[in-house]
Amino acid sequence: MSTEKKVHVPLPKETPAFVCAHCGAVALDPNNICKVQGKVKKADWCGSRGVMPPSYCHNKANNLRYQCKNCGKVAINPELLCEPQQLEIPG
Repeated sequence: MSTEKKVHVPLPKETPAFVCAHCGAVALDPNNICKVQGKVKKADWCGSRGVMPPSYCHNKANNLRYQCKNCGKVAINPELLCEPQQLEIPG
């Protein structure tokens, strides 16, 4: 067994991501969110303060979520955040 800790490597600021119109989470793949609202770059999204508390998928299909410790934004892919922490999956 390896005791090595996995190192988080954030993606470049120019990385495109898709925003969900229902919950506001972003994902690298548009198939990982329920309703694509649009496309943003990571620099436009992570680092800007969120106005809404983190929410889960309204369709309960894509509930694995990460929240940035710095700005509070939520993403499906932790690489889209500077300081991700996994959120608990609701029961």
